Amino acid sequence: MRSDLTSIQARIVATVRDRSDRGLPPPTYRDLCAEFGWSSTGTARDHLRALERKGYIELPGGRRHRQIRLKGAPRGVSVPVLGRVAAGRPVSVEQSQEGDMVSVPDEWLGHGSHFALQVSGESMVGAGILEGDHVIVREETTGDDGDVVAATIDGETTLKRLRRRGRRYALVAENPRFPDIEISTEAAAIHGVVVGLMRAFGSRRTRRGATSRGKAILRNGT
Repeated sequence: MRSDLTSIQARIVATVRDRSDRGLPPPTYRDLCAEFGWSSTGTARDHLRALERKGYIELPGGRRHRQIRLKGAPRGVSVPVLGRVAAGRPVSVEQSQEGDMVSVPDEWLGHGSHFALQVSGESMVGAGILEGDHVIVREETTGDDGDVVAATIDGETTLKRLRRRGRRYALVAENPRFPDIEISTEAAAIHGVVVGLMRAFGSRRTRRGATSRGKAILRNGT
């Protein structure tokens, strides 16, 4: 431990780094209070400000307490997980618990609003999108030919590649086991375009049944 850090400050830095390594959003003030047994968020704020002065972290100020960032670490932004979407036959989106967040590199996001969806099904395996992945989606009501989109058809939501066919469109799977879905702008609602993919190897089983272990990886695009 560097001599300019107290033992508590070193533990805070380790906590923030551990969450970052596991692909989790930074801790809130309340998270730190629960972790260290503090009764006031002011205590967490004071320690974080001291760490900022010493050059270990950056704080954006205001209410964005989840934007604590280690100096020298890739910049991350937290986006909400809105639910679970089928990469297979269309199904209704299952809503996640309120407050679920994932942290993604801010260079993925650019303009507009973003959200995350957890993937269910195997229709997009050819695009590298697997069961249990989280896709990061930029909110859009339209998509370009070739975009992977989250779309709702007759009240059911799916994740597919958008293809233009003359004056009509199709939602195309990246798995030959699944048929294309012909759509019209009147019958389908596009919610957004996939801009990134998050995968935690330690939380899924391989095809042979063995458990893969390792840190979360992030992949830009599809």
